[in-house]
Amino acid sequence: GAVAPDATAAHNAAMNLARIRQAKGLSQRDLADMIGMDAATVQRAEKMHPSAKLATYHKCADALGVPLEALFGETLSEDEAAALLLYRRTPPDRRHLLVDLFRMAQGSGEGSPAG
Repeated sequence: GAVAPDATAAHNAAMNLARIRQAKGLSQRDLADMIGMDAATVQRAEKMHPSAKLATYHKCADALGVPLEALFGETLSEDEAAALLLYRRTPPDRRHLLVDLFRMAQGSGEGSPAG
């Protein structure tokens, strides 16, 4: 049968947390040390154990330098996650500068398809 949306989100969080951690060359113990918890806590979060707390995911995302959504949403590359995080950390009145930079990086920008 079809997988329930909540189960899919849980699966994504488990897969994304481990994938992002591994991509940064970190062990579960390394990440645990970074967030001030034990490795078993990180392991439970990666396995989406019922005892895993949202606060743990927040701490992991912060330590890994990715937005929380990266753990629960679609899989983003490390560069995409970094760009999104930088955008969100930029003062709102300056974000247009980042958008302009991306448009310049695409080429002329005029007449180019978005996406």
